[in-house]
Amino acid sequence: MLIAYLSIHLPDKVQSVAAPINPGKGLDRGEDMAIRTSIVGVAAGALLIGLATGGVIGRQTAEADVTALHDLYYGYFAGGRADLIAAEIYHPNRMEFGSDGVSISTGRDDVEAGMRRTMEGLAARGYGHSEIPDASICAPNPGTVLVSGKVTRHLEDGSAMGEFGATYIYGRTPDGWRIHAFIGHDTETAVGCVD
Repeated sequence: MLIAYLSIHLPDKVQSVAAPINPGKGLDRGEDMAIRTSIVGVAAGALLIGLATGGVIGRQTAEADVTALHDLYYGYFAGGRADLIAAEIYHPNRMEFGSDGVSISTGRDDVEAGMRRTMEGLAARGYGHSEIPDASICAPNPGTVLVSGKVTRHLEDGSAMGEFGATYIYGRTPDGWRIHAFIGHDTETAVGCVD
């Protein structure tokens, strides 16, 4: 595309893209400035296209990575693996925003203990698994992904146990993607990005 643009828009007299301003040697000052302006325009356009494409590709990759990790999280949760959730899914200082305010975990052991309490309470009621089938998943920037929607918890027999709204905020860390915050809300609310 760049070569086609240059061959259409640059004068035939051009011997080199880096031709210096040198009147009397083939190019006058106006032609030389036109060439330089064309080159700068093409370079700037290519840069912007590259940045836009890279941003979209980066967001798509982030969304795909987080989707896979979120599926793994729900598998660990259904399997009662609080240890793996604390080690691989949640950031040690995760925040939970609920109707009573905000709580912040003080470390990996705190995350694991909280997950274990939740899992034990659900297991006593016959919990089987959770799903968030129509989640809104978006990356407002390459280092952050939101997963939001209506979560359905199912009993071991597959029947519905209950529903709630949830938003998970994933952030990229040196150890990979981790959930940094959880927001509980009603089932009619979904947090997302504006296209």
